Amino acid sequence: MRYRLLRRLHLWVSLLAAVPLLVLSLTGALLVYAPELQRAIDGEVRNNGPVGASLSPTAIVDRVAQQRPDLGIWSLSITEDHGWTAWLRDGAGVLRIDPATGDIRKHFYPKDTFEGWLTALHRRYLTEGPAAKWVRHGVSAVALLLIVQFIIGLWLWLKPPMPFRRLSVTFRQGQRFGILRLHQATGIATFLILTAVALTGMAMYWHDPMRVMLEWATQSKVEEATPPKAQGLAPLKDLDAAIALAEETVPDAELRHFRLPRHPGDPIVVGLMPDGADDGQATRVWVGDDPARVLYTYVATEANLATTIWHMRYIIHVGKFGGPIIRALWVFVALVPAGFVISGLWLYLGRRHREGRARAQVPAPAE
Repeated sequence: MRYRLLRRLHLWVSLLAAVPLLVLSLTGALLVYAPELQRAIDGEVRNNGPVGASLSPTAIVDRVAQQRPDLGIWSLSITEDHGWTAWLRDGAGVLRIDPATGDIRKHFYPKDTFEGWLTALHRRYLTEGPAAKWVRHGVSAVALLLIVQFIIGLWLWLKPPMPFRRLSVTFRQGQRFGILRLHQATGIATFLILTAVALTGMAMYWHDPMRVMLEWATQSKVEEATPPKAQGLAPLKDLDAAIALAEETVPDAELRHFRLPRHPGDPIVVGLMPDGADDGQATRVWVGDDPARVLYTYVATEANLATTIWHMRYIIHVGKFGGPIIRALWVFVALVPAGFVISGLWLYLGRRHREGRARAQVPAPAE
């Protein structure tokens, strides 16, 4: 009785979440390679010339100010193709900057790009304004339902005798039998990875409960950088010298980004990627005052387990932590929920059809 009840629950949860899961699955697979797809769409905008042919950070900031004095730069980052990207204050968008000349090549808003559109579809189904908040709760709930489905499916697989023999996928006993075995075997094979993807996706929006769960699971606390308050400091005069000082603090590291002071006396925050560190493990150095001095250094590679996972949750979510093989695996894993929905509905409709034929063949009782 319990087996049939859980099988029915498994079905109804699938029907309830079928369309949202399909959207999450298909957009999630594309998001793994979204940066590469966006670069292909941008074309010449991102073709920034040879490596090393770049103006200094100060010269880049000055050239942008000459061209667009109405825009304030919040942070600057170096792209994978060695160009400069400026993130603007007050939601004013993003600039692509030619590193050799400092010319603004493109001013855009992330939501207007293919990658931004795809992200908005994945996270909030393209909704805007107050409604987006509730849709994001719904998206997180769908991720939670996926985990519930895995747990129910695991129980259904374990309940009959000899469950491991049912991991052998064969179509010799018919198409329905083969699809059922494939459905079960894929679920068992991808259970842990898809659960991690779902949990990290939920952590993008359900911050507090997911943080508490992570700290409980790892028995460690998520730590944040705690730089000293920037009070009584002289305005930073030499941006290039401040960045050079940060680079001296972290030898054998590559400059990735820096956040400009918003007010006089505020420090600059420099992000440096140490040799051998993964994405999400940049060391951040706060430099301020005149003459410039290092105020605080946060070494992400020395963080505890909870902190490392928490700050790498997006990287884990899209598979950016392990090279091309992991990313290809993440595409397959992202498509698995769509496969579950399609195969589950196919199995259900086939069962309904067989039950209907069986009822039709039962002779009517004699009067």
